[in-house]
Amino acid sequence: MNQKTLFYILIAFIVFFIATQLITTLTQKPPFEIAYYRSIMEYDYTGQATFTATAGLFFKDKAKQQQYVSQYQQASTSTFKNYFDDISKKIGRQIDVISMNSTVIERSGILEILEVARLSNVALVQDGIVDTSLKDISIYSVNDSQITVVIPPDAQILTIEPTPTKVVSNQIYWQPSQASMIFPRVIFKKGEKN
Repeated sequence: MNQKTLFYILIAFIVFFIATQLITTLTQKPPFEIAYYRSIMEYDYTGQATFTATAGLFFKDKAKQQQYVSQYQQASTSTFKNYFDDISKKIGRQIDVISMNSTVIERSGILEILEVARLSNVALVQDGIVDTSLKDISIYSVNDSQITVVIPPDAQILTIEPTPTKVVSNQIYWQPSQASMIFPRVIFKKGEKN
């Protein structure tokens, strides 16, 4: 076998190895299953909101759980800010993360992650009308998911999309039955005083 043939075999082997690694990485499932997800988004009249998300993750491998917790604690705030920077670019409105806190605890074999973030300019406000829409951004859900939008108690609701599961006073609930749902669009304004 001459040097040229050996060189081509070596190149073909490297290309095959890289392609195999890429396919393996892209098709690899995360090391956990999402047991439940809860999201509460509380809006005011200024366009600010507090987002509280709770996710329960089940890991079969405790070593992978520890690795995940370590990586999460190092990168959660920057990942969260990067996420809203990306959304800002997509919707053409700068959303700023005022604060973000997270806690991680284990309950009955489920790793529970709680994130509480205060955001500014997350809702569009024009002439006293607040619109929570984030254009075509979707929320990915699991079987046991609940999304809640909370508006001020004296607010008057003008529009709700998609159709909620239920509305109780100033709280609007969705329990998505599919893998994703469009980000809730609630349009409201300050209610008329009697």
